[in-house]
Amino acid sequence: MRTITTVVAALLLVIAGSSFINAGNVTKTVETGRKATFTGKLVCLGCDLKMTEGAHAECKTYGHRHALKTSDGKYINFLENKYSEVLLNGDEYGNKTVTVEGTYYANADMLDVHSFTVDGKQKGWCGSCKKMDSCPYKKSGLM
Repeated sequence: MRTITTVVAALLLVIAGSSFINAGNVTKTVETGRKATFTGKLVCLGCDLKMTEGAHAECKTYGHRHALKTSDGKYINFLENKYSEVLLNGDEYGNKTVTVEGTYYANADMLDVHSFTVDGKQKGWCGSCKKMDSCPYKKSGLM
């Protein structure tokens, strides 16, 4: 009888110990990128947060970096590369409604831009022009 009690007690300790160890090693499932489309207003993130939330943005000193602000107030940030450069700078499309397609990385709240539509014109990367545009060669498949 004493042996059974000892074995049961040992098993309970092992089970309790493994539960304790696993509780300390909680792993979160990492979401990989997924294709997504977002529509919103292209705004300077710093200026907009300063105006709406009182953030201490200093865009005049450090530069404006644009993001897409959706209708529910969420900001979608762009991965910095040649595909997003014109959106990040905001010179051409700032304060306009833009629909952006790409690969969205939720853990980083970051969109890797593939194409975007503004003023009814879709813009995508043109290898000949070396920029995001509405190049007729790209649409006709001549590139």
